[in-house]
Amino acid sequence: MKQAISVFFALVILTVGAYAQVPGQRRGGDNGWRERVRSEKVAFLTEEIDLTESEAQVFWPIYNQIQKEQRDNFEAVRKAYDAMAKGVQDGKSGKEMEKLVKAYIDAQEQTKGFETKYLTKLMKALPADKVARYYLAEEKFRHQQIGRLGNGNFPNFRLNEEQQRQWRERGEQIREQWRGLTGQKKEE
Repeated sequence: MKQAISVFFALVILTVGAYAQVPGQRRGGDNGWRERVRSEKVAFLTEEIDLTESEAQVFWPIYNQIQKEQRDNFEAVRKAYDAMAKGVQDGKSGKEMEKLVKAYIDAQEQTKGFETKYLTKLMKALPADKVARYYLAEEKFRHQQIGRLGNGNFPNFRLNEEQQRQWRERGEQIREQWRGLTGQKKEE
């Protein structure tokens, strides 16, 4: 019963968020796969975290903020990257190129500290074990999606060694942030 209520709230929040987008904001041609993945993720998180009704009412608005900020950050970095690439292609140099590189680095910098900001909000809203379940579920879902890509849906998708290294480093950064906020020491 608890899960059914949580799924209901999650789907309502996801649906409202999807319809509240500014017209023209979405890119065409995705055939709805982004919405399908988002819906799958909401159902997956709901099951993995095992939120009560009151926890779900607090969690899903925070989750939606996290998703929105992630999309906004990604879009800002992508735009700055595209502008910088175009600058290189157009043969820009000197002050013009400096400005483009700085804009790209500034966009990258905006993404730092993101997890800490929301971890604090989540820790205030949910018990620590549910916050831990959330982060574990996020990683588990991401791994499942990568597995889907590599196991037939997109056979050309593979992580190279550098991507695997970055994946491991990012996981360690998140674990370090978690340890810092919970007062745990790294066991070595």
